[in-house]
Amino acid sequence: MTLITILCIYTAFLVFISYVQISFLKKEREKQAIILNEQDYKNAANIAIENEKYKIFSNLYNLMVNISWISFGFLYLKEIFIKENSTLENTLFLLVFLLIISILNLPLSYYESFIKDKKHGFSNMTLALFVKDSIKSLALMLVFGFLIIYALVFCFEFFNTYWWVVAFALSFIIILIINLIYPTLIAPMFNKMKKLEDENLLEKITNLMQKCGFSANGVYVIDASKRDKRLNAYFGGLFKSKRVVLFDTLLNALKEKELIAVLGHELGHFVHKDLLKMLFASALMLFALFFIFAHLPNFFYIESHLDGVNAGVFALLLIFGNIFTFIISPLLNKMSQKNEFNADLHGAKLSSKEDMKNALIALAKENKAFVKTSKIYTFFHLSHPCIYDRIKALQ
Repeated sequence: MTLITILCIYTAFLVFISYVQISFLKKEREKQAIILNEQDYKNAANIAIENEKYKIFSNLYNLMVNISWISFGFLYLKEIFIKENSTLENTLFLLVFLLIISILNLPLSYYESFIKDKKHGFSNMTLALFVKDSIKSLALMLVFGFLIIYALVFCFEFFNTYWWVVAFALSFIIILIINLIYPTLIAPMFNKMKKLEDENLLEKITNLMQKCGFSANGVYVIDASKRDKRLNAYFGGLFKSKRVVLFDTLLNALKEKELIAVLGHELGHFVHKDLLKMLFASALMLFALFFIFAHLPNFFYIESHLDGVNAGVFALLLIFGNIFTFIISPLLNKMSQKNEFNADLHGAKLSSKEDMKNALIALAKENKAFVKTSKIYTFFHLSHPCIYDRIKALQ
């Protein structure tokens, strides 16, 4: 089986799942509305259908890009950069590959922000902000990407047979560092972040955290509305860098009781140690990923013209790694869905079932999310259960 055949089969299965989901949504759209009112219900179904059609296009687009890399792209990069097969040459080879991938993805990002999301009233993105964000992201990738790639290539060259164990450990440490610095260093580069000024709400949130034994380095609000109208909140960081981060859209759309329920849900993940569980599961997945790609058959390198390139294994990992994660995604999704159900119950416990239910309905309405999904879509794609299943579990 050739590499292109593997990619085609994987993409065909993704398209099939989207096709099943679209058929499911069209049937559900014609039924009596549940949870949402009639207009919001049909509108959410139409948006979900359009999102799946866009997903089909993006999957086919990525297939064409990956086929191009395997057919001739890597060969051209190899001829340009690989002369002595040094660490620096391999680092530049992989960095340019990532840079080109990022540039090729810009049209998709532009379409998503300026056409699809604006059509449905989500996006507030301006062209100036889009360009600014893109430049910042590319700059971060070039600077930190160079350092990380150099370290990984060095592991491959220096540690011989067990290079992948060291590369896994290094990668996992980098993931932990990113989680550690994200709320304090990375997020403020893209959004203005200020402390919550509503003292009454701050006191209630603080009391809520104290009930759960959760300590945070402040409660912050970010100006998410300058890009997008969707609602969200998260607890970012690790150890002393932990922050409660609320989207300004969330504060504007939810009632206080509903907001407390949402935060109670997030605290449920802390109480149940879901972060540690998912971190451990991610570590196992990353370990397995490095093991598999460290033992790929030679034909992977020969067919993709990456034979003799030390960075070749990392290039293949970036192209074929999604297939591995897709195969094990049902296991991780099942674990995550269970965590979400338990977190909902915790949010209801700290507020009430009615408040938690109303919060979920408000999130679905404001985010224009359809309330049900097909079984195969839930199995392979959803880390969070659909709103219908979550409300059903609460009741």
